[in-house]
Parts: sequence; structure tokens; C-alpha cells
Amino acid sequence: MKATWFACGMLAATLGFTAPAAFAEPGVSKTTIRIGQSAGVSGPVAGSVKEQIEGAQVYLRAVNANGGVAGRRIELVTLDDGFDAKRTPDNVRKLIDDEKVFALFMVRGTPQNESILPIIATEKVPLIAPLTGAITLHRPVNRYVFNVRAKYQDEVARAINHLSTSGMTRIAIVYANDGFGKDVYEGFNIALQARGTQPAASASFARPMGDITQQVATVNKAEPQAVLVIGSGSEAARVIRDMRKAGSQAQFVTLSNNAADSFIKELGEDARGLIITQVVPGTNSSQMTLASEYRSLARQQGVVLTNAGMEGFMSAKVLVEGLRRAGPDLTRERLVTALENLRDYDMGGILISYSPTRHTGSSFVEMSIVSSTGKLIR
Repeated sequence: MKATWFACGMLAATLGFTAPAAFAEPGVSKTTIRIGQSAGVSGPVAGSVKEQIEGAQVYLRAVNANGGVAGRRIELVTLDDGFDAKRTPDNVRKLIDDEKVFALFMVRGTPQNESILPIIATEKVPLIAPLTGAITLHRPVNRYVFNVRAKYQDEVARAINHLSTSGMTRIAIVYANDGFGKDVYEGFNIALQARGTQPAASASFARPMGDITQQVATVNKAEPQAVLVIGSGSEAARVIRDMRKAGSQAQFVTLSNNAADSFIKELGEDARGLIITQVVPGTNSSQMTLASEYRSLARQQGVVLTNAGMEGFMSAKVLVEGLRRAGPDLTRERLVTALENLRDYDMGGILISYSPTRHTGSSFVEMSIVSSTGKLIR
């Protein structure tokens, strides 16, 4: 009997000792929370991606300097996919299996995010703040995907409204022929139909971008008053430059995925007068404390303020708020539950709300224009 009780006691002691390790959540230790990201640190969107990451790190560094979340520092592990959707799933598997990340964060691009949805569903790993406004990340609601930025179709509707109220009726579009571009094209047609008009012209291009001479000729022939250019980074810049060289006098409009200083610098003189929709407040906003907080922390850290950086900063705030509300006994399911119960979280002028049936955090959209000096004016 004594031997039996001794054996049971040793078994209980062993189980008590090993249980925390056996059931520990991946990516969570007593001192750290590992967060994974796949994004185009090289390739056509490298400039804006780097700005977004730096903006997120501005907030994460400040949080870590003040003790982290429940005493844990947040570590961001970024793998470069070159903005190639074929590379993103491998990166995400590596992040989950090898890097043992707790959650995914700020994966950049529509096809890139779409390509990892099966992995997220199987592994039940939350994805916070995907850097895309694609409708496929919003509808149907995915339990493990939490969007922070507004939808691309919301941006398009706002742009069409602005152009229409300015008296423009002949509006064309040039778009990438993939999930991102097709999503925007759908929103473009819906917005025009709501006003009883049709596209002045439309043309698409494949990725990677090849010769676009025919697309430029097709759209310019229609003599549109305005052209929506739906591409990423160097793609959009090339469309605008080539159309200008071919004689276009149209008003060009692009979306928030190109709201980066690097994009404006790449365009040079051709950026003058370009309208860019925005899903975050301007860095110099005097009305939103979100902007003043970003300005203050970035300057303390010697980081250059950028509009893309503001999106990273805003995304990091949502990530950290979710981690805090999930509590010290951190699990992926507790993070999901915490975020689904987040209501009217005021980040400093922008409210973020989720529910089990709605994973669209913000609907904030406003317009900006590039000045003659290359500055974005709201």
C-alpha cells in the first residue's frame, strides 16, 4: 500500500511539474510573447512595408519599455516574402512550426493573406491587422482574422463620392488582375452604379507587371476626367508615369496601400496633385490624440513620421489591447474572445469595435492630396 501511494505521489508530482510545459501556449513564455509577420520587406512594396513595421515597433518598444504585457515583452518576428503570395504560406508555416509564434500580425497583401487562410483555420492562430482591405478578409467573418483598417470598397466609395461631387462623371480604372484588384473593381462598379453611371474605361494588368502599353492606350483613348490606379507601390507609380507620358491630364486617385512616403518619392513630379485615400489619421492631426501619441513616441525614439508608419502604430495598439484584455493566462482562444468583446475602444479619435459577427475594426476613411512640394495634405 505504501509503495502504491508513493508511486501515485511521484506521478502526481511529475504531472504537476510537467503540465505547464506540456500545455504551454506556443510563443508565450514567462518573459516574452512572440508575434509573427510575413511581408514584402523586399520587392515592389518594400518602402511602405518598412514604414509600417517601424510604426508598429514605435508602439511596441514603448510598451516593452514599460514592462510589456503582464510582464512579457512583445517580440515581432518578420520573414520576407518579397510580396510574392507563393512564398507567404511557407513563411507562415515556418513562423508557426519553427519560430513558435503565438499570433500573426500585419501580413501584407490581399493574395498573400488569402493564401494563408487555410493555415489559420487549421492551426487556429489569430491574425491581427492584416495589411489589406480586401472584402474576403471581412466576409464571411473568419473567427481568427481581426481587421483594423477599413475595407477597400469603403475607400473606393469615398473616392467616387469625392470625384462626383467635384463634377467628374467620366471615371476610369486601371487595376491589378488578382484578388486585390478584382475586389476594388467590384467596389468601383457598385459605387458608379449607385450614381447611375458607367466606367469611362477599364483595364487590368497581370502580376508581375509586364508591358502595359495597351492598357495605357485604352484608358487614355477614353479621355477620362479621373483614373483610379489600383496597384501596389512601383506598379501604381508606373501606371501613373506612363499615362502622364502618353498625354493624360486626368486626376489620378490611388488607395491607402500606397499612402507611403517612399511611394510619393518614387513618383517624383508625377505625384503632384495625386489623391490618396487614407484609413488612418494624418501624422500632423491636431484633433486626434492617436496622432499626437505617435508623434511624441516616434520623436523620442528618433523615428521619422510617416503615414504608413501611422497604420503600423494603430495596428500595434489594437494587438496590445487584445493581449492585455486576454489576461495573464494567455492563450490564443482567450485572445480571440477578448477581441470579439472589444467595444468602442478609443485609440485616440478612432473607435475600434468587434463582435463574433463583425471583425471589421474601423470604417475610418478620408481623402488626401499630394502638394506641389510632395507633402500629403488632408
